[in-house]
Amino acid sequence: MKRTIVFAVIICTIFFCKLENMQADVYKDGLITVKHEALPVKRDVQRIQLNHPYKLTGDIVTKVLSDIYYKEKGLFKRKETLRVFQDEEIKKLVPLIVQAFSVATPTHVIAVTSYSYRMILSDKKNYCILFITDHSLNIVFGRIHMFQTFNDIMSEKKRYLVTRENPAKKRRSSFWKLIPSLGQQLEPGHENWLIIDLSK
Repeated sequence: MKRTIVFAVIICTIFFCKLENMQADVYKDGLITVKHEALPVKRDVQRIQLNHPYKLTGDIVTKVLSDIYYKEKGLFKRKETLRVFQDEEIKKLVPLIVQAFSVATPTHVIAVTSYSYRMILSDKKNYCILFITDHSLNIVFGRIHMFQTFNDIMSEKKRYLVTRENPAKKRRSSFWKLIPSLGQQLEPGHENWLIIDLSK
């Protein structure tokens, strides 16, 4: 009997270790990284129930990413509304995001790190998490077009597996705010959290 119990515990441990590895999938294309993160996302103090896995099409993801805009804040801000993701960036992100959602679990969000506007030894970084709840796609940004030198990027690549920044705990940035497009709305009290209804 004791041997049976010990054997069952060992089997369960192996199973959960394998399951955890499956949930920690990382998808990459150059410097662009899409991965599963076990981050708690709350609304009104209650943890949100995520509807994962979820089947998204490339066309839907392309349209959503193409329609995300922001405005700069601060003394030297540009007045016009700007796109968050660039076309080449979107082409790389779409298949990675579709794949990540297809195998995501209800306890994991999709964390996206990407770079755009490549200049001499520098980039601008975008970081956000994505998740589905109540047939709506939620995109919560931690950083938009944050200037990065080449050395900054290499340093972040080395530690990205242990970085656990949670944009859902933020409400705004001192440097930017999201501007909702048609079919989008902001989470109440947040300037960094977009909600897109997928049922329409």
